[in-house]
Amino acid sequence: MTALSWDAGASENAPAVTRAEYLRLLSEEDKLSSLGKARKVSVSLPEGLTAAIQQRVGKGEFSHYIAVAVALQLEQDLLHELAAELRVEHGPVDEEHLAEARAAWPDAE
Repeated sequence: MTALSWDAGASENAPAVTRAEYLRLLSEEDKLSSLGKARKVSVSLPEGLTAAIQQRVGKGEFSHYIAVAVALQLEQDLLHELAAELRVEHGPVDEEHLAEARAAWPDAE
């Protein structure tokens, strides 16, 4: 499977995809396999965080847990970028529509 990138310069072998296509891929059942082959990288995490993750997922699932967390964060980043672009293009959401949304989802923050 070919790796995907939303940045055309990220890899010679990774075709660029639109933000919408990337978000669609992230919403599929197996998000990570849609993104291509895994590549080993090194990251530093606080000891307490690594211990909490290891306790939660057990042996052999640490990388998968981190990959899912990063994919979710990328999804949130892309959604925030889209919202900012929409605000620039269409202006802020008026208070009437915000009130309607709050009434429809009273438990949302």
